[in-house]
Amino acid sequence: MTTVCLVMPAWNESEGIAQFLTELDSAVSPWPHTFIVVDDASGDETGLAARRALNTEGRVQVLTNDRNRGHGPSTMRALRAGLEHGADIFVAMDGDGQFVGADVAKVITMLVNSDLEIIEGIRTSRDDPGYRKFVSFSTRLLVWTRAHGWPADANTPLRAYRREALSRIVQHLPDESMTPNLLISVMTRRGGFRFGEIVVQARPRLGASTVGTTWGKGSRLPSSRFVKFCTSAIGEWFRTPVR
Repeated sequence: MTTVCLVMPAWNESEGIAQFLTELDSAVSPWPHTFIVVDDASGDETGLAARRALNTEGRVQVLTNDRNRGHGPSTMRALRAGLEHGADIFVAMDGDGQFVGADVAKVITMLVNSDLEIIEGIRTSRDDPGYRKFVSFSTRLLVWTRAHGWPADANTPLRAYRREALSRIVQHLPDESMTPNLLISVMTRRGGFRFGEIVVQARPRLGASTVGTTWGKGSRLPSSRFVKFCTSAIGEWFRTPVR
């Protein structure tokens, strides 16, 4: 029986993470599975909510960063921690609940029933402001310049990997990368991996606020934090070699 490990970074997601884990647990029940949540030094009770979500000892492992390291480094920690668990397939996503459990199961099924090594979930139904759409297009262009392949969703956090493929990828990624998903999109296309893309629904963040605290309060204009992140990430992108 194929075993699955679902990994996710989370920051200030106490309002919705238990609901998300419960939904995922039901959706992927056909496969033996575990969860790894990397709590990025949240200011709320994200870690506690994740631990209590399924009320079953050992089903959810929570790793807590000693400081707020950001989404990229937390994603890398989650991927590396997943590889230590010996599963056959690894599914990465964010802990904000933006994906539907049935779609996550669909991604796993596609990987299990094919000879593909990596599946990318292509988000649809997104109600992003104009600046986010521009950034999304720009990320696709950045990936194309390095991989000469045009991804449908360059920065998607929903990806499924066979063990060997994920192991090959993470060994070439820096732990502190700000944009590991973009680098993975490049490596997937340049590294000779057999990969596929599948359309999935993107829904608002679970919880009282649909936008969360990462980039501000949902303004149609970019926050100063978002602008600063993009500036730093662009600089890192051009300094980071990709194999």
